[in-house]
Amino acid sequence: MEGKQNCDCSKNTPNVAFRTELSKDLGSISSNHVVIFDEVDLNLGSAYDPWHGIFNAPVNGTYLFSMALANPASHSGALFMLKNSQTIEFVFGENTSAGWTMGGATTVAKLTVGDDVWVEGEGYISGAYGHIRYHTGFSGVLIHDY
Repeated sequence: MEGKQNCDCSKNTPNVAFRTELSKDLGSISSNHVVIFDEVDLNLGSAYDPWHGIFNAPVNGTYLFSMALANPASHSGALFMLKNSQTIEFVFGENTSAGWTMGGATTVAKLTVGDDVWVEGEGYISGAYGHIRYHTGFSGVLIHDY
């Protein structure tokens, strides 16, 4: 209980969270192509811009971001997560004849109001496999504001 005495319990962390997916293949794309995830399942706080594919930090804080990419056999590609033009994480779907490959990455970032986070692709970027089988996505949540 001693920890509770030091807590400012009147302060509530704002609700900021988003989850997106690709509903279709983008195919082969060139480097530095911003991936605009067209299925937005969750956008609490409206910080993810579905028209441009960019998350804009509404408050200073610590955020958790994640992305995933799955590619079919004989197609390789990569996703790069950027914060204000600096790569902070990457993932790839490798070229293999054995079948689908999937990669995922999660990272934590300290953001200030107005910082942008987005995903760029390179190579082959696939979307959904059949109806509602999304496997390429981007999501984030505010863990703690300050």
